[in-house]
Amino acid sequence: MSDEQKRIEKSKPENVSRRQVLKGIAITAGVVAAGAVVGVNPIGAAHASGACPGTTPKAALQYQPHPKGKDQCSVCANFIAPSCCKVVAGPVAPDGYCMAFAPKAA
Repeated sequence: MSDEQKRIEKSKPENVSRRQVLKGIAITAGVVAAGAVVGVNPIGAAHASGACPGTTPKAALQYQPHPKGKDQCSVCANFIAPSCCKVVAGPVAPDGYCMAFAPKAA
């Protein structure tokens, strides 16, 4: 068997039992539940550290620092007060606007 064949053979996933899958799901659910109980909020933590979670450049979404009629960041579902967005990279103005605008649910 050549080195390449050995490498491929080692990289093949082994058979995983249903018990292993269910155990992994249970552990993952427990970690998520523990995070919820402790109050871990990755978006809030990112905002507190000064890093907003959005990754799309402002120019790509035609961001503007002023509203478009009644549509503005402060009433958008993607806005994270005081100056972050789930979509747009970097800080945004509460009265700004971009193409990712989605009104908050009433």
